[in-house]
Amino acid sequence: MDSHGIAWGWIKTSPHNVKCSKEGYPEENIKRERIDLKEVIVKAPATIANFGPGFDVFSLALEEPYDIVKVRLNDKNSINVKIVGMDEGIPISVENNTAGLAATHFFEETNLSKGVDVEIRKRMISCAGLGTSGASAVACVYGLNILFGANLGHNEIIEIASRGEIASGGVAHADNVAGCLLGGFVLIKNYRPIDVVKIEVPNVPIVICIIKKAKRTTRGSIPDRISLNKVREQISYSSSLIHAILSGNLKDIGEAVNRDNISEPVRSRFIPRYDDIKKKVLEAGAYGCNVSGGGSSIFAICEEDKTGEIAEIMKNICSQGGVENKVIITKASNTGVEEINGL
Repeated sequence: MDSHGIAWGWIKTSPHNVKCSKEGYPEENIKRERIDLKEVIVKAPATIANFGPGFDVFSLALEEPYDIVKVRLNDKNSINVKIVGMDEGIPISVENNTAGLAATHFFEETNLSKGVDVEIRKRMISCAGLGTSGASAVACVYGLNILFGANLGHNEIIEIASRGEIASGGVAHADNVAGCLLGGFVLIKNYRPIDVVKIEVPNVPIVICIIKKAKRTTRGSIPDRISLNKVREQISYSSSLIHAILSGNLKDIGEAVNRDNISEPVRSRFIPRYDDIKKKVLEAGAYGCNVSGGGSSIFAICEEDKTGEIAEIMKNICSQGGVENKVIITKASNTGVEEINGL
């Protein structure tokens, strides 16, 4: 596939294939044929937005879970969205679906008008703070960029995909989509214009207690202002986390994500048994525990040999409280969205 998103096929008419140079032509016994792309399939990882103290600025990509998004040309000159798998009432109208809305903005920005079918294969639970809405949006734009050879850069893809998030959370925010696109630990340097930085992460084992939130979004409950003292603390927490990731110290990473003055104090109130879970996993040896994204999932960072014990604690506390949950053991990933060959 070339830089314009066009696949070129070789038709073999002799025992040997000979690839021509950019300046020349294939030899007579080789015919070069253009194969126009009809569809692109993309794998999009879950992310932990905020990742502790980085409200709307930090994000971490995960090895698992992930969604798969297929974008395919249609001849209807329209955008159509289909959900397969854990649909859980996810809207499929273009304006109310993050992928559909992101596709709309993609066509507006690129002045293209061809129609596409967007099929989202859900392997993540929605409304649980794992960035699934952002994954759908950025995977769709990433796929469209390849399909139409639009040559958008990373920041442009993030900008367009973040607008798709309006369909889910009411505002355009880039932390989930940036982390999903690039992988690793991502921080937003600037929102206007979008400018992001990716930092490669070490091996970070993570246990996540996935809890679907009862309220679609808790963003509106977060106060616009906090005290100067809390701002000072938040800067310290955020700086400590960046330093810990750069130094590769797992204990320091965990301790840095354990503290937050903006999101956690509000969102934890909507998560049943949150305080009990955090207290018990820290007592059991986890280095840090916090709300995953907008909640209601909870993540903990610990040594590899502690993951099973931490997972069991989370399960037991939720079960005792009658809280529906699913606990998974995963790790940070430096791989973001990627094109794959099949579903």
